Amino acid sequence: VSGLSPFFSAVGRMEEGVFHKAKESRLQFEMAYENQIREKIHLIIADYNTGLDESSAVLIPEWILAESKKYGYDPLFLTALIITESSFYNKARSNRNAHGLMQLKPATAIALASEIRLKWRGTHTLYDPRQNIALGAYYLNKMVDRFGDMTLALEAYNQGPSRLSRFLRKGYLPQRYSRKVLKNYRKIRFQPI
Repeated sequence: VSGLSPFFSAVGRMEEGVFHKAKESRLQFEMAYENQIREKIHLIIADYNTGLDESSAVLIPEWILAESKKYGYDPLFLTALIITESSFYNKARSNRNAHGLMQLKPATAIALASEIRLKWRGTHTLYDPRQNIALGAYYLNKMVDRFGDMTLALEAYNQGPSRLSRFLRKGYLPQRYSRKVLKNYRKIRFQPI
């Protein structure tokens, strides 16, 4: 280091080396953790009749990881939400006209797609697991931002934000859906690989 004594220059190089090794160790730990989570999600998916082609089934853990990182969620939490919504059955369609892995209604999905600049190609877009996961994770994050609480966000995800707001104005807090998601989350979170 220019202008420093040889002693302080050596200390600076040594600190740089220690910092570099710590950063390397942290990256190795993160990669090992992500690999473990990918494997766990893959094993969870294998327990379900997904209707997915083989390449999508292999890539779903990657897509869940990517969306989880984007919004700061535990990937297993998004996995639990998908289990609750569709049991990983990609062609799922509810009696309320919600579609795909994360069970989104077309009208909601169209609005979400425009917000995240995802190309909307009609309702069959919701049967593309990558796009469905991207839209569902974004929608959940919007509900968290709007309601400021994960329990309320989950209920809004399920009920719709307007309907939940009406319930809250009447003093009623639905919790059935959020409890179900959190129960699935605890189950898979503590399930050994």
